[in-house]
Amino acid sequence: MTGFGIFLIVFAAILVLFAISYILVMINPFKMPIVLKTKIERVFALITRILIISLLSLFFILPLWIVLCASLSDSVSFIKTGYSVFIQSFSLEGYVYIFKDPQILKGLGLSTLVTILVTVASMFVNTLAAYALSEKDMPGHKFFNGLFVFTMLFSTGMVPIVLVIRTIGLYNQFWALVIPGVINVYNILLIRNYIYSIPKSLKEAAIIDGAGQIRVFFKVILPVSLPIIATTGMMAFVLKWNSYLDVLYYISPDNKDLWTVQYVIMNMLMDFKTNTEDGVMSKYVVQSATIIITIIPLMCIFPFVQKYFQKGLTLGSVKG
Repeated sequence: MTGFGIFLIVFAAILVLFAISYILVMINPFKMPIVLKTKIERVFALITRILIISLLSLFFILPLWIVLCASLSDSVSFIKTGYSVFIQSFSLEGYVYIFKDPQILKGLGLSTLVTILVTVASMFVNTLAAYALSEKDMPGHKFFNGLFVFTMLFSTGMVPIVLVIRTIGLYNQFWALVIPGVINVYNILLIRNYIYSIPKSLKEAAIIDGAGQIRVFFKVILPVSLPIIATTGMMAFVLKWNSYLDVLYYISPDNKDLWTVQYVIMNMLMDFKTNTEDGVMSKYVVQSATIIITIIPLMCIFPFVQKYFQKGLTLGSVKG
């Protein structure tokens, strides 16, 4: 039996003992005083919260930990044992194999540039569109709101978009990776609903002071809407960073200068060969290493915007 299996058995036994003890406290067969029983119940409540948080953390962290251990394992040992919660014969051969291809660094640089441009442009353009849609006094307010919702319910697919990109001359161009990802109707509606929750008195006070619509947008709406803007910005960042279909659809296969890191990795794994000049190489070790490399930027950014997520999504989803 592996060490992880023993850990699971011990952990399950602790949970069973905890449940039995809690039931005994609730039944109170030993006639404990009410004050003592209340104190014990509070301790059990605290332990329960700790256990729930620990289980949820384990649920989310364990898959990432297993992938990390696989990426740091030797291929020969990994082939014998498979995925494990322990590193099998520590080795960086997976990362060495990846960075041997100079296209990876080019792809990382291009992905970073494209993702930043799309995220910044998306936050600005989507907020502008949401502000316009939030104006209930605007002529055609219901029509334009319905038009945006209609595009979510009935999508035309990728073929018309590819044809448009080719027709306007963006095919095989850098901006073909940026412009199609700027507009996101779902994010626009989230921001619009958040703007609905902003008190009208703020805007009315600015208008009384002589501010126009543009000044109201930049001086009132933008500062107050930072939580939902940061939330949708993070969503746009993740969506664009993980995308490889835009290269597949809009870029020629021969134009390697416009290959993003996700597309480079996809091609690397498709052309993967187990037997290399350095010996046997496991595809799953390399695949695990690529996962770790590509999620590092997300792990670095998420802690800074995480505090906006709950406020941004909850306030942006209750009013319509």
